[in-house]
Amino acid sequence: MIRTLIWALVAFYLLTGLYIAVLPHDFYMNAPGAKETGAYNMHFIRDVGFAFLTSASAIGYGLYAENRALMVFGSLWLLIHGLFHLMLWTVHGMQLDGAALTDAVLVSIPAIAVFSLCLRYRAS
Repeated sequence: MIRTLIWALVAFYLLTGLYIAVLPHDFYMNAPGAKETGAYNMHFIRDVGFAFLTSASAIGYGLYAENRALMVFGSLWLLIHGLFHLMLWTVHGMQLDGAALTDAVLVSIPAIAVFSLCLRYRAS
């Protein structure tokens, strides 16, 4: 069960990374709250997409090779990124709007989940 959940999150992060890296302007225009964080910066946005792709690839390869250390290491950027979004939410007064909901559902919760699952993973 844990293995299946991790594969699903790897797929989610690969698709997310591809979307951000290939279509950075679309991501900037469509992600709730993105425009409020500053001016459009294609280079920075693509870097984030590449970070998602790298993390997902490390987790996926670690899962394939049954290397839990690689999986945990691969999930660290996602965790730090997700916790950073939670911190920003608290700093900005914990408003419950579309951007906060998107951050929780698509950024913070999956990041905490994949990190936790990678920590718990035991090769079969």
